Amino acid sequence: MIIESKIFNPQAKVLLHYEKIEKFITTGNVDPILIEIDPSNACNHSCPFCISGHIHLSKFKGTEFFNRAIMKEEVLMNLSKELVNMDIQAINWTGGGEPTMNPCLKNIIKYIRENSKIKMGMFSNGSMLKKFDMFDEITKSLTWIRISIDAGNAESYNKLRVTNKNNDFKTVIENIKELIKYKKKNKSNLSIGAGYVVTKDNYKEIVEFAEIFKDLDINYCQFKPEIIQIERSGSVDRKKEQISSNFWLNDVIEALDKAKEILGNKFECNSYKLDDLISNPENYGRNYKQCLGSQLQPCIGADGNVYVCTNHRGHKNYAYGNILEKKFKDIWNDVDKKNCVMHQIEKIEKFSKCSQLCKPHESNKIVWTIKNNIDNKQYIKDIKEKAITLKKSIRHPEFI
Repeated sequence: MIIESKIFNPQAKVLLHYEKIEKFITTGNVDPILIEIDPSNACNHSCPFCISGHIHLSKFKGTEFFNRAIMKEEVLMNLSKELVNMDIQAINWTGGGEPTMNPCLKNIIKYIRENSKIKMGMFSNGSMLKKFDMFDEITKSLTWIRISIDAGNAESYNKLRVTNKNNDFKTVIENIKELIKYKKKNKSNLSIGAGYVVTKDNYKEIVEFAEIFKDLDINYCQFKPEIIQIERSGSVDRKKEQISSNFWLNDVIEALDKAKEILGNKFECNSYKLDDLISNPENYGRNYKQCLGSQLQPCIGADGNVYVCTNHRGHKNYAYGNILEKKFKDIWNDVDKKNCVMHQIEKIEKFSKCSQLCKPHESNKIVWTIKNNIDNKQYIKDIKEKAITLKKSIRHPEFI
């Protein structure tokens, strides 16, 4: 079941940016490879496993994290004008909340397409594409879009996400079909994916989900395990431990194998996460001592804060600064401030307040290894040769 993907293989993608990695290790600062941008903290769905649920789910109202901000067009445009003049390889439009709830996003995407070579991708629930007439611009501008589904039928989908008739399963499937039409009309290379976060509540619908999408003209269906967001209070909440390896081995793997039979080449799985969950339940592969990967893929929240990573959005003590107060480039080049935040994470907290299997986790593994072998000429020679081989097969290498 543990297979290497040509799309979902962060370590391989990092190797393809070796020159930038080397510069970061030797100088301490480089422009990011990828920037995660949250145009909106508001969301019209209520997925219980959302990585940013503490920001927008109603049950968190009144907490210090709750913030349904939508980034103003002026702020987003000023940021975009900065980014097109930096050495940025890619942007993920993400959340936070649902990115397409920001009504100015279409214009921003168009501006970046027309003024740079930055690649763009988007995570979306797909329910708002028609409302803001996004189909044409998405197929012209984005490298990929992944629509989150996470259910095998309309009833489960609508119950899970707490939908209404304007954002329900039927609406999303219709929008996916319309997106496919525009992709063909514009002769676009857009990669369209459907996402499935596997949980204890929905694993029995994996095969049903595969049956729905086997005949739809999308590029892939991505399966990934639910990662429990833990360790936010400074002490581990044992009620929020990661789901046991027995669940993945005994209940999930067989269903994924069946889905693979149904989907064929459309099947994609974040196998590296399953590998850590199953084979290393003690520390889930976190053998590195520094969060180096985060320095290549920061997150800019809808509140303007530049966060260490997407897992820490909403936690202002893990922000380097705010683009409402300073330019992004000035924030990013303030190495002392970044080092101060990272010292807190790495030396003081020693990752105790960081979620396991976090967004930079795979990047951390490989960059940590490179850093510790930077003077090993044979090792460096070998990974450079490996990168040449990987370049022929890895897709979307900018999206680490």
